[in-house]
Amino acid sequence: MLCSKNSCTGCLSCQNICPKNAIQVITDKQGFWQPQIDNEKCINCGLCHKSCPVYFKPHNEENLTEIYACWHKNPQKRQQAASGGLFTALMLQALSQNFYVCGSTLTDDLKSKHIIINKIEDYPLLIGSKYVQSFIGTTYKDIRKLLLQGEKVLFSGTPCQVAGLYAFLKKRYVGQLFTVDLLCHGVPSPQIFKDYLNHLKSTHNANVIDFKFREKPGWRRYQVIAKFDDNKKDISYKDTNEYIKGFLKGNFLRSSCYNCAYTNLDRVSDLTIGDFWNYFSDNVNSEDIDDDKGISMLLINTQNGKSLFTKAKEDLIYFAKDFQKSIEKSPRLHKPTKKPETYEQFWQDYAQHDFSYMLKNYF
Repeated sequence: MLCSKNSCTGCLSCQNICPKNAIQVITDKQGFWQPQIDNEKCINCGLCHKSCPVYFKPHNEENLTEIYACWHKNPQKRQQAASGGLFTALMLQALSQNFYVCGSTLTDDLKSKHIIINKIEDYPLLIGSKYVQSFIGTTYKDIRKLLLQGEKVLFSGTPCQVAGLYAFLKKRYVGQLFTVDLLCHGVPSPQIFKDYLNHLKSTHNANVIDFKFREKPGWRRYQVIAKFDDNKKDISYKDTNEYIKGFLKGNFLRSSCYNCAYTNLDRVSDLTIGDFWNYFSDNVNSEDIDDDKGISMLLINTQNGKSLFTKAKEDLIYFAKDFQKSIEKSPRLHKPTKKPETYEQFWQDYAQHDFSYMLKNYF
C-alpha cells in the first residue's frame, strides 16, 4: 500500500525496495513523480508500505543542540558555494578518506538528479543549490550495495530524502553512513522549471546549456545565471528573477511540502546545513563578521555527524553559536512553508493558459 498523493514526498523508497519491480514512477499533471503499483507484478509483500517514511518516520534518538556558523578557509571554494562552502569541506574530507558521496547535480539536459561520486575531481558536480526536486532513481539501492560491501557513504539531500533512505535501509549504519539534510523551503515542480527554461529559450532564441540558481558576487543578493549556446548569458538577481520569485511565493511546491514532517528540530539526519540568514556576531573575534561572502549554518544532530565535522574543521572557519538565538528566526526549523491562498487557482490556470500568462500573474 502506497501513501496518498498529497502525503507522498517522492523519495521513491517504495520503488527502491520492491523485489519485483512492481512500482512504476509516473509524472502527474503538476510535473511531480508519483509511484504507482503494477498489480500484475505485485506480490503483496508489503515492503513498500514498511519502507515508506510517511507511515514509518525514522527517528534520531540523540538530538544534540550544537549550532555553528561556518565558512570555507579557501576563498575560491567559499565563492563557488551557494552559502559558506560547508558542504564542500564535508564532501572533500569524505572523498579524501575514500568515501562515496551522493548528492544532487544538474545534468547536461538541466534535470536535477542524485548521483554518486568517489573521485575528488568530481566534487564540483555536487556544489550549489538546485531549486527543483531532485530525482532519486535507484540511489537508495546503490547506497545499500556500497554499505554491504563495507564502503563508507556521505549522503546529502532534503530531509524527506534522508528519511526515505533510512526507511529503506532500516538501520543507520553508524560510522559507515553519514547523512546531511538541508534547511528546505520545499521542492519545486521539475515541469515548472522545464517550462521556465523553454521560456528563456523562446525569449533569447537560443538553447539554455547551463543554469546557476545561485552565483555570487553577493551572498544575500545572489545572481541567477542562464548560459546559452550562442555564448550569451541572462543574468538576474534573487529579487528580480522570475523563477526564484515564483519559487519563494510557493505556488508550485510539492503538495506534501506544505505539511512537511521534517521542518522542526526533530532532525533525522546526522547534520543539518543551510544559509545562516539570521547570522549574528558575538563580537568576540574579529573574523566573526558577515562580509556577504556566504555563511553556512550547521546543526549537529548526532555523534556520528559530529565525528565527520571534527575531521572537516581543519578546512573551515567556524564559531559556536547560541542555540535558541540561532533557531528562533529560522522558520524551516519550526514549521513548513505555508500553502499560498493562490495555490489551487495557480494549477487551474496552469492547465488552461500558456506559461507567459503564468509568469505575468504568479511569478
